[in-house]
Amino acid sequence: MPEEKVDLQLDLIGKVCPYPTVKTNGTLKKMVKGEVLEVITDYYPARQTIPNLMQELGYPCKLVDDEKPVFRLIIQKI
Repeated sequence: MPEEKVDLQLDLIGKVCPYPTVKTNGTLKKMVKGEVLEVITDYYPARQTIPNLMQELGYPCKLVDDEKPVFRLIIQKI
């Protein structure tokens, strides 16, 4: 998955459950196959909820900056 090629960025800093997961899913539904979404969040549970949903949907998802308070998820719509 090309991390440097991000087609859309979603800034969800300060947003809490269920918004990060719902907004990420809704945004992916509007994207074209092959596009890459970068989700930026500080909501700790999203480290699990978003990757779990992406696994169910079959979309590759990479957690970046995992050790930092603000982290990123790189998701490719396939």
